[in-house]
Amino acid sequence: MTKPPDPDPPLPANTVGESRPHLPIAALLADDDLAGAIAFARSLHGAELADALERLADGDRARVLLELDAKTTAEALDYVESHFRGDLLSGLPADQILETLVLEDDDVATDVIQALPADMAAAVLGGLPADRREAIDALLVHAEETAGGRMTGQLVTVSERSSAEQILADLRSIPLDVTQPFYLYVCDADRKLHGVLNLRTLIAAHPATAAAELMVRDPISVAADADQEEAARTLKQYKLLALPVVDEHGHLVGSLTADDLIDVLEEEATEDMFRIVGVSADEDLRSVWRSVRHRLPWLTVNLLTVLAAAWVVSLFEDTLTRVAVLAAFLPVIGGMGGNAGIQTVTVVVRSLALGRLAVGDTITVVTREVLSGLIVGLVTGTAVALLTIAWHGNPWLGVIVGGALLVNVIVGVAAGVVIPMTLHRLNQDPALSSGIWLTTVTDLIGFVVFLGFATALVSQID
Repeated sequence: MTKPPDPDPPLPANTVGESRPHLPIAALLADDDLAGAIAFARSLHGAELADALERLADGDRARVLLELDAKTTAEALDYVESHFRGDLLSGLPADQILETLVLEDDDVATDVIQALPADMAAAVLGGLPADRREAIDALLVHAEETAGGRMTGQLVTVSERSSAEQILADLRSIPLDVTQPFYLYVCDADRKLHGVLNLRTLIAAHPATAAAELMVRDPISVAADADQEEAARTLKQYKLLALPVVDEHGHLVGSLTADDLIDVLEEEATEDMFRIVGVSADEDLRSVWRSVRHRLPWLTVNLLTVLAAAWVVSLFEDTLTRVAVLAAFLPVIGGMGGNAGIQTVTVVVRSLALGRLAVGDTITVVTREVLSGLIVGLVTGTAVALLTIAWHGNPWLGVIVGGALLVNVIVGVAAGVVIPMTLHRLNQDPALSSGIWLTTVTDLIGFVVFLGFATALVSQID
């Protein structure tokens, strides 16, 4: 029977959301009271300390971590965002990182080691006990964003022949992680997964009943090389508390728990949201260089697309010179088409991420979006046409503005489907650049249609 990790400390007594622990620590450090800050940090629950450490400035965080004992640091590390764990400890000496990771679960330790510089990672890994090194090496062979990269190898396995009474006796002899959803995995001697045993079922069973009679056969599982998003969707679809991870031969290699996969869904949703506007999910608003490095490339691309739109406008310079009021409506035409398209892009990208859309659905979705765009465009186009007529007293100008807006809204919603679907078909991340290409399409087509209509009817609005 494999030993699970030690239990977490008890939950804090204070009301959730009531405290702001980073503020007292920051204030104490500002007063140069490092001893007071450390004493206060040690009094916090691990989740509160994790929040406090993530919010501190880099220099203050390093001062605190250098003085914290390994047990306190390890308790906080359990609650730190997985992508931030390596950054949190990277400034510590290797021996202090080692002391902390000795107390951590294998999956948390793996997150840290993956983020450390190669020489430090090798030193820390080499200092761990042999059984821990083997367990972490088994996780390190899997890509970070796969089920195998997110799983933990610390779980409980039992034999089909074991009786309920024997299993319960064995469970009493080992410390349990009471904060994790708990399944027992029924395997043979080669660790091939045959079933899953719910702890509640085990407790209610007759003591002599064998695990083979109590287990759920052919359990839902996920391959170790499956994408973490796929694993999260599987767990959500079947409403499970944990998901066994197996290799290509069906051998149990680990387990993914619901809390890990909730983190995955949050991370992926955040990443998609950021990428739509060309921002990296790694940004934390504390590093100027990191923000510049992630934002500047896409802003440069965006600058080029804006210049292309400006070039299109310049082609109609004579028309704009004759009817200068047309310039006032350019932001209206471009903005409405872009906004309508961004709404569609957001829904499509999210649906692709959740597996609710496939490339084969493109025509159906485009048709529906064009119909909705037609209705929205008619309503908004009519409204802006009437306002234009009331403002300038020229019905033809109202028709040109309203008609161009109608066309551009339809173009925006259609492009909002086609662009992310095309990127997905080309195996590109649709969240990464859809917004920029959408803005380009709606600006270029919107301006061409609007100024083209105006040029054709310039004698009516001059």
